Amino acid sequence: MRLFRTSALAIAVIALSVSATLAQTKSKIIYGLSIPDWVGSLVYKDTVDFESKSPGLGYALRFSGQPGWLVDVYIYDVGLKSIPSDIESDVVKAQFAQAKGDVFELGKRGTYADVKDAGDFTVPATGKPRFVCTSFSYKRGDRVDVEVDSFLCLTAWNNKFVKLRMTGPKGSISRSDANLFATAWISLLKP
Repeated sequence: MRLFRTSALAIAVIALSVSATLAQTKSKIIYGLSIPDWVGSLVYKDTVDFESKSPGLGYALRFSGQPGWLVDVYIYDVGLKSIPSDIESDVVKAQFAQAKGDVFELGKRGTYADVKDAGDFTVPATGKPRFVCTSFSYKRGDRVDVEVDSFLCLTAWNNKFVKLRMTGPKGSISRSDANLFATAWISLLKP
C-alpha cells in the first residue's frame, strides 16, 4: 500500500510539473499559426501588432539570437485576399522585389549607408524551394558606421506573406544561419 501511495504521489508531482511548464510557454497564435517558444535555435521573445492600427501590415515576431543580432518575422497580407503559396508566382515575386527595394530605400534616406546586394538564393537549395532569399551588407547605427550582414527571406502561407529578416554585425551572421532559420519555418508552416 505504501508503494502505491508513493507512486501516486510521484505521478501527481510529475503531472503538476508538466502542467506548470506548459503554462509558462509564450506560444502565441497568429492567423491560426501557433508560434512556439523556439523556432530552430532562436527564442521567440515578443509580438508587435501592426494589424489593429494598419490593416494589411500584420504582425512582427521578434526572436533572440546571438549578441547584436536583430531577428524579426513578419506575417502580413498588404490587404490582398489571395496570395499564392508558390514563390514563383507573380504576387510573391512582386512582394520580394518590394521588400528588397525597401532596404535600398532606407539607404537612400540615410538610415543605412553603402547598401550592397550580396545575392539571391532559395531555401531549400535543392528540391522545391519554399523561401526566396537575398543577402545584403550595409552600415547602420546612430552614425551609420556599424557594418552588418543582413538576410531577407520570403514565402507565402495561408494567404499571408511570411518574411524573415536577420541582421547582425559583419561576420557574426551567415547565410547558413538564414538557411537554418528558414528551414525551421518551413517545418512550422506545413499544413
